[in-house]
Amino acid sequence: MGLGILEDTKLGHVPGTVLLNDEAAHAEAITSGLKHGKGRDAHIVLSPQPSEDPNDPLNWPMWKKEVLVAILCFGAMLNAGTNGPLLNASYFSMSLQIDKSLTAVVLVSGYNLLAAGCSGPFVCAFSRKYGKRPVFLVSTLFDIIGTAIGQSKISYNYLLAARVIQGFSTSAFESLIVASVGDMYFVHQRGLRIAVINFILNSASSLASIICGQVFQSLGWLWLFHLFQIFLVVQFILMFLFCPETTYMRDSRYDTDLNRDGDEKLEELAIIEHAHKETVGEPGQGDHDTTTVTVPKKKTFVQELAIWTGVYSHDSIFKYLAGPFLTLLNPAGCYAVIASGLLNSWYVGSAIIMSGIFSGPPWNFDAAHIGYLGAGPFVGGLIGSLACGFTGDYVIKYLTRKNKGVYEPEFRLVFMIPACIACGLGMFLFGYTMSIGSPAELCAFLQGVMMVGVLIGIFSTLSYGLDSFRSQSNEIFVMNMLFKNFMFYGLSNFANDWVTSSGPQQIMYVFGGTSVFLSLLAVPVYIWGKRLRSWWARHDLFVLLKMETHGPVNEMG
Repeated sequence: MGLGILEDTKLGHVPGTVLLNDEAAHAEAITSGLKHGKGRDAHIVLSPQPSEDPNDPLNWPMWKKEVLVAILCFGAMLNAGTNGPLLNASYFSMSLQIDKSLTAVVLVSGYNLLAAGCSGPFVCAFSRKYGKRPVFLVSTLFDIIGTAIGQSKISYNYLLAARVIQGFSTSAFESLIVASVGDMYFVHQRGLRIAVINFILNSASSLASIICGQVFQSLGWLWLFHLFQIFLVVQFILMFLFCPETTYMRDSRYDTDLNRDGDEKLEELAIIEHAHKETVGEPGQGDHDTTTVTVPKKKTFVQELAIWTGVYSHDSIFKYLAGPFLTLLNPAGCYAVIASGLLNSWYVGSAIIMSGIFSGPPWNFDAAHIGYLGAGPFVGGLIGSLACGFTGDYVIKYLTRKNKGVYEPEFRLVFMIPACIACGLGMFLFGYTMSIGSPAELCAFLQGVMMVGVLIGIFSTLSYGLDSFRSQSNEIFVMNMLFKNFMFYGLSNFANDWVTSSGPQQIMYVFGGTSVFLSLLAVPVYIWGKRLRSWWARHDLFVLLKMETHGPVNEMG
């Protein structure tokens, strides 16, 4: 029983469990032939192990990975972080301009989120079969087309068409971007990147509300779309030039975080590494057998620009449409989907109701001032993301050392403790202060406290899902996106009417109570998580239905 996690008795090695620190595990004899980190991470066994192929994303130089993630984060900020809340601060003013009810205008963005949710399974299926790069590019094109319609005319019908088409761009940037981190980074490097992405996807929406509210108030409806279009085109060009395909099918023996054979696989990999060194040779060692390992040539910059990089699975595309829904039958994966999805939904719900509440007494704010309230959750999200970014990987290294060098994905769930406290305090007090007409600054501060908890909770559960089931990360994150966007659509339908009938206190109390419950549910998931992973490994529907994608098997074995 490692640090409170119950051991499994069914499998010799449970996928997701990783021998990460060979010094703490005293396993240098087993891992000495494997690739390790550099510098202060020299004792860290890289997981997954990179292949010998220079085109393997794990082998890319760090600057290339960081540039790619930065551009995808820019895309996520636009296509997901800004796209959804583009009109949050402007709903009330827009409803007056086109003589529609506030709920009708809010529902336009609800259809945007519904389109995002409906496109999720298709995004997952096409990325599984054809890779992530073409899906990212096509997604941004949808946003560019939708924005072109929105900037054409002030009209409810044009606005509706624009928001629906824009919605098809969101799914890839809410789901595949996290899976891309799993493609390029090792287990001990993922925490910081996921924290940054988490901040972009969630807190960026608060910053978007500030900027978009000011643009709408100063320049008007159409300029909101004009300016958004400029950034979208720049992002599309950067992504085309500097974001090559990250999907890579390496020999399954290199995936040390996914195998079920433990030390045997590590020893087999060590033999492969030794054979490669023999092939490459050392100066003065003479001739060696050069037929043992075949290393592909490194792709040129022009070759990496290819939109189409091949077919990664020959199964029917319709088969993969069911993939995201299969993750709901995985208990641990289902928890990651629902917990992160609901926490995100409750923050969006709190943002949806703000325009209607603060445009009335005692505040009587216009769109610009309502947008400024987004400063609270933006700063809160920044604090939460910095906390996760600076402590996320450190905490798992510390817990791994305490666990005799063995990393368990459940270690990520310890962050649900501060998430529970911040979500509870923030949501309950935010609802109460709005109900009694407290100063707007206090309300924004408490929404920021809520956002600290939301960001930490989403980071904890999504990183847990990635580390536990990396081979199915596409499906898990697409299901998360689908779930939360359908929740967003539902909230856009009834949240403002709920506030009108019962006030802001009741809805925020419901949000707070469910958030605390989901945070506390992390305790049994932490304790029994390893057994849940073992159960899924033995009953994996992706394996039973032959929906896995595999790379070529190295001929040496």
